[in-house]
Amino acid sequence: MNNRHASRRYERLYYVLSKRMERRALKLITALLILLVFYQLLLLVPNMKKNMTSIDRLEGTPIQMQTVHEQ
Repeated sequence: MNNRHASRRYERLYYVLSKRMERRALKLITALLILLVFYQLLLLVPNMKKNMTSIDRLEGTPIQMQTVHEQ
C-alpha cells in the first residue's frame, strides 16, 4: 500500500513538473518566433539591413546597376 502511494505521488509530481516545463518551452518558442519576425522586419529597412548584415557588402554590384558596353 505504501509503495502504491509513493507511485501515485511520483506520478503527480512528474505531471506537475512536466506541465511547468511544457509551458516554459512554449513561452520560449513563442518569444523566439516573435524575435525572428521582428528581425526579419528590420531587414526590410535598407539602412538597418546594411548595419545588421555583412553579406550585402560582399555581394558586389547589383545586376540592374551594371552597365553593358557594346563594342
